[in-house]
Amino acid sequence: MGDRGPKSQSSLKVLNKQRLRYPNPAPGMTRNARATWHRIVKSFAKDHFKPHQYDMLQAYCEASASHRKAILEIKKSGQVITMPSGGLKNNPWCLERNACWAAIVSLGTKLGFNENSTMRAKGIKGISTKPKSKRHGLIFKE
Repeated sequence: MGDRGPKSQSSLKVLNKQRLRYPNPAPGMTRNARATWHRIVKSFAKDHFKPHQYDMLQAYCEASASHRKAILEIKKSGQVITMPSGGLKNNPWCLERNACWAAIVSLGTKLGFNENSTMRAKGIKGISTKPKSKRHGLIFKE
C-alpha cells in the first residue's frame, strides 16, 4: 500500500512526567504534629492527599499531638486532683483529652482514615439498613 496523504508538519512531543512528592507539613506546626503528619502521609500513596485537604490534615495532626500531651499530663497528676482546700476535682486535662479525641474521630472520618457506622453497614453482606417488611418473601422466595 502506498502513502495515505501528505505527512503532517507537526510532531508530537512527549512531556516529562512530573515527579510526585509527599506533601510537606505546614510551617508553624508543632514537632509532634509534624511527626504525625509524616507518619500519616507516608502510609498513603504520594498523590492521595489533595491540596484542599491539607488544612484538615493539619488540624488532625495538631489534635493528635494535643491528645498525646493531655494523656501524659493525666498520667503525671491523675484523673482526679486535690484542691488546696482539700476538695477533689476532675483534672482539666481530661476535658482536653476528650475534646481532642472528638476532633480526631471527626476529622479521621472526613479524611477517610476510619469508617463510621453507616459506611460500614453498606459494604457488609447480610447487614440490612432497612428493616424487612412482614410480607417479605411471600411471593418470591429468596
